[in-house]
Amino acid sequence: MKMNECNIGIATRVESAIREFETGMLNLDEVQSTLASAASLFENDGAGASELVRIAEADLELIRFSMLVEEQRPAAMFRLDELRTTLCF
Repeated sequence: MKMNECNIGIATRVESAIREFETGMLNLDEVQSTLASAASLFENDGAGASELVRIAEADLELIRFSMLVEEQRPAAMFRLDELRTTLCF
């Protein structure tokens, strides 16, 4: 995915939040909040990063409210891995 410099910085913060969630430094609410705030910051550079992050954030919302607590972290990590792979720049 080809992004401009501003979007690369935002994507780097998103990737950092995913890494922190993966290591247990952030909980599901915190990583979801990071995605929600990042989605509005992306510039429209044709890469579609904002839409990808919005969809991932909505998927985390679904995970939070439709899965048992012990199933949430693995399901969220699976979804966030997909986002991380898609956003790689």
